[in-house]
Amino acid sequence: MSASSRVRRLDPNARITVLEATEYVSHAPCGIPYFLEGLFDDPSLFMNYTPSFFKEKRNINVLTGAKVVEADFSERRVTYEKDGEKVSLEFDHAVLATGAKPVVPRIEGVGGERVHLVHHPAEAPALRASLSDASRVVIVGGGVLGLELAEAMSAKGRKVTLIHRGDYPLSRVLDEDVGKYLGEFASKRIELRMGESLVSVGDGGRSAKTDSGVYEADAVILSLGVEPNVTFGGLQLGAKGAVATNGNMETSVKGVFAAGDVADSVNVITHKRDWQPYAPVANKMGFVAGTNIAGGNMSFPGVVGTVITKFYEKFIGKTGLTEREAKAEGFRTLSTTIRAPSRARYYPGGSEIVVKLISEEGSKRLIGGQLMGNEEVLGRLDLLASAVAAGMTVEQLFFVEMGYMPAITEVWDPLIIAARQLMKARSRFPIRG
Repeated sequence: MSASSRVRRLDPNARITVLEATEYVSHAPCGIPYFLEGLFDDPSLFMNYTPSFFKEKRNINVLTGAKVVEADFSERRVTYEKDGEKVSLEFDHAVLATGAKPVVPRIEGVGGERVHLVHHPAEAPALRASLSDASRVVIVGGGVLGLELAEAMSAKGRKVTLIHRGDYPLSRVLDEDVGKYLGEFASKRIELRMGESLVSVGDGGRSAKTDSGVYEADAVILSLGVEPNVTFGGLQLGAKGAVATNGNMETSVKGVFAAGDVADSVNVITHKRDWQPYAPVANKMGFVAGTNIAGGNMSFPGVVGTVITKFYEKFIGKTGLTEREAKAEGFRTLSTTIRAPSRARYYPGGSEIVVKLISEEGSKRLIGGQLMGNEEVLGRLDLLASAVAAGMTVEQLFFVEMGYMPAITEVWDPLIIAARQLMKARSRFPIRG
C-alpha cells in the first residue's frame, strides 16, 4: 500500500490495482500479541487504513479476497481467484509485496488442534478464541515475537513456559553480556527453558517434548522465526531466499519490483546482501518502489538492522551488528557494556539502563549497539541507528550534543558514558556501574 499510495501521489492518471487474499490491507501484524493480551478488541484496528479509504480517497482499486494463483512476470500477467472466478490482469509494472511466513518445523504433532502459528491479523480472532481456555501455554522460540507472546499470555494469568534453543531470550538480537540481564529479568515472570530444542508435540498440543524433557500444556504456540513468502517463480533470489532487488527495488525482471519482507537489500555495514523483515524498512522500500514506478529516481540506501521490543517494563533494542555477527563477518571489534541511571540521581522514578557499544578496532567506526531499560530506550536506539548508518566514529558519537533534563537523563547520558569508555578501550571492557 505504500508503493500504491506513492504512485498515486506522483501520477494522478495511473491505473492501480491491489490484489489481497484476505480482507485486511495496510495492516500491522506486530499488533497480534497485544490483541491476544486483550489490550484492544476490534480487529479492524489492525488496519491503518481500510480498503474503502484507498478506493474513495486515493482512487486505488483494492480487491480483497483476491488470491493470486498464477504469475508470469516476463509476460506481464497475473491471474487471481475471487468468489470462485479466475481473472487475468496485464500490467506495465508490478510490485510483489507478499511479506513473510512463519517457519514450520517438520516434526511430529505440528498439525495438532491446539498447536498454533502466529502470522496474519486475519487469523488473530480465531487464535484468541482458541487460547481463551488455555491455562498452561508453551511457547517455542525466544525471538522477538516469542517474547512478546510470552508477555501477552503471562499478563492474562496463564502459566507460560518459553522454550528456546539459544542460551537466553533474543539470542539472535543480543550478545551474551546484555542477554543475560534479559534472561534474569524474564525468569521472574515466566518459566525459561533455554538451550533446548523442540523434538515433537504430543496429544494435539497438550505437551511439548524437547531434547531435555516434556512440558504439559493446554496449547503450544510455535514462534520459530519467519522466512520470505516467495510464492511465485521467475525471479532471482537473494539473501535468505528473499527476492533479489537492486537499489531501486526492481527485481531481475525489468518493471517488476519487490518490497517489504519478501525483498532483500544491502547491509550498509557489511555491504553484503541482507534481509531485515521489519515494518519501517518495508514501508520505505514500498515508497522507493512507488517513486520509481511513477517515473522518479530514488534508491533505497540499505539496512542496519534496528530492532526494538519489550517484556513487561523492560524495553530491549539493537541496531547494527552484534559483536558475534561482527566477528563472523571478519571485523576486529572493540566493545564496552555499561550500566547507568536513566535519570538524575535526585529525580524520583529512575531506573538502570544497560548500553553496549561495538566499534571496528582500526577505524573506531560504530558498527552496532544494544540497549535495555525501563525508559528512553527508543530515542537512544534511534540516535545510535543514525550514527551507525552514517558511519560515525565513537568519538563523533561522544561529541553529539544531546539534550539534558534531569527527569529523563543524567548530564552524562548513558550513550555518552559508553562512548567515553569505548574511546579508551584497548580490549573488551567489563560491566561498569
